Amino acid sequence: MLQSSYMKSTMAIPTPQSVGDEIQSHMAERQRELLASGDASRDGRCFSWCGDILDFLIEGLGDRLAARGITFTSAFPGPLRLMDEDQQPNGQHVRRFWTVALHRGCPIAKICTLFFHRHDQVRLPQPPRIVAYAPDHRVSEDTA
Repeated sequence: MLQSSYMKSTMAIPTPQSVGDEIQSHMAERQRELLASGDASRDGRCFSWCGDILDFLIEGLGDRLAARGITFTSAFPGPLRLMDEDQQPNGQHVRRFWTVALHRGCPIAKICTLFFHRHDQVRLPQPPRIVAYAPDHRVSEDTA
């Protein structure tokens, strides 16, 4: 009985929500490996800018999802959109990275990674947030 239940759950076709949740879960696990200062990890890695932290948070994600047959059209979190950075009055910036998740080569989700950072500090003001849409959903890059 347990084996049948396990096989059903591992063979289920992923949804945009389940892929987004898996990515968010991976980044939360990695976030717990950061020191309270936010500029180094528990294993001794020091970060010189916020992009290093994003790289650390997504490290291993590709392998984790590939085991489930999930890949991306471009390296996760997606191509940098230089014109897509909102600058907020408090000094925080929000950059959106877009990519498409594929399940065994078929599009299953548009993924937006909201990356919160400041240009005057290494530490992230808040963890990145993942928003997943159906692959055919028309979404403006401004609405995520």
